[in-house]
Amino acid sequence: MAAELTLARGEPCIGCEAQVGQDHLVGCREMECPLTGLPQSYCPGRHGHRGGGTWTGLVPGEAAAVSFGWFAALKPGKGWTPVSPQADAGAYGEGYMPDFNRVFYQASWDRASQQWLRPEAPPSDT
Repeated sequence: MAAELTLARGEPCIGCEAQVGQDHLVGCREMECPLTGLPQSYCPGRHGHRGGGTWTGLVPGEAAAVSFGWFAALKPGKGWTPVSPQADAGAYGEGYMPDFNRVFYQASWDRASQQWLRPEAPPSDT
């Protein structure tokens, strides 16, 4: 199912108001760090880069979470909890969204391809 999901948010960047296809402004905290894949707000200037990158309309980790089928729902008393993708997973909102945290903690960032890689399944004990 996850492979069938598509995203077409197309909203301006919340950090610098860049439109889809435009470069982020220097210092934008929402652009993806080319060394870690994390949002700049996690590593502002720490790696010596100060801007650039094209706004795709998706925040760092969003496309990876959707393509991996990783979503979370806000559950009272439990916080954000992993859930299966909904049939209309592209129409997420406040209480249901791609699981960015899972991408940042379980996937690995490939600097050469500038994309998140899904972790391989652990070997079975058979």
